[in-house]
Amino acid sequence: MKEAAGSLDLQILAAFHMLFAAVFVGSNVFLDFLLTPRLDLIPPGQAARLGDKLGTDFAWLNWIALMGSALSGPLLLWRLGNFSSLFDPSFYITGYGAALATMMTIWFTLIITAAILTFYLRPRVVVKLPYDATRQQVEGSRTDAINYAGWMKTLARYNVYASCLAIVVGGFLRFGGYPF
Repeated sequence: MKEAAGSLDLQILAAFHMLFAAVFVGSNVFLDFLLTPRLDLIPPGQAARLGDKLGTDFAWLNWIALMGSALSGPLLLWRLGNFSSLFDPSFYITGYGAALATMMTIWFTLIITAAILTFYLRPRVVVKLPYDATRQQVEGSRTDAINYAGWMKTLARYNVYASCLAIVVGGFLRFGGYPF
């Protein structure tokens, strides 16, 4: 196993897996704790435009990071010779199996929140009204957008905490899993 752990392809796979995790965590921390609060400092029209454009970029970046993790993680397991263990229920009562199950569960929840944020909430926050919209339409759209934005903030905060937890679990995995 020592020889396999030092091989270049395994090190490259592990580096990519960690890079995808770092990009996901970093982009979510930046978006939630730095950028979003600062949007209040610029005029609302400019903040909405900036949020729309950056939101699209961050959505792409997060999906690339999540899909990259989904590819590199199983490839790492396969390269380490542990992939077949995923199909053995007794594997999940070991420290390594329990930590891996935690990591996979967190990843699935991040996929769910990313899908909700990208495909459900975001289109409802970024509303394009026609030029001849009535005052009632504008007010109703604004109220709905504010409600959806609140949900976006909650799910974005979840993504930050869950992805940070995934990094901690990854540390356990690196050293053999949970200590039980």
